[in-house]
Amino acid sequence: MRAALMLLSVLLAPAAARGHEVLHELVPGHAAGLRVYESDGEPLADRAYELWSPSDARAPWQAGRTDRAGWIAFVPDVPGAWRVKVVDPGGHGLDTTVQIAPGGPAAGAPSGPGAGFVLRPLLGAAVVAAIFAALFLVQRRRGVRR
Repeated sequence: MRAALMLLSVLLAPAAARGHEVLHELVPGHAAGLRVYESDGEPLADRAYELWSPSDARAPWQAGRTDRAGWIAFVPDVPGAWRVKVVDPGGHGLDTTVQIAPGGPAAGAPSGPGAGFVLRPLLGAAVVAAIFAALFLVQRRRGVRR
């Protein structure tokens, strides 16, 4: 019983993992600046990205890594919907399009909070339910053995 409780406490101990999502905002000006960040505001620093032009979607127009503040900078040569893909080693990432107006990059609003604010409480409720279910099963087993 003691070993089972010890194993249960180790498995349910909070880990360094946390749920998050990747957001972006387009900054107006001659060059397009795109900042990618998690829902808590932490930038996706030094992450690989690919950028596709609307004139040729077969091959990336630009590839590289975000800077330490999560910025991607490029000077678009044609207006339209540019595809941006950023993926971190954990598999989280962003695959979106940004609109570039004929006169240059248009001001874009931040992408908003997304679904993270709904998923965190649901995940917490699921963890609490799992703990109570495990305790119920352990207690039920103890009752059957007596």
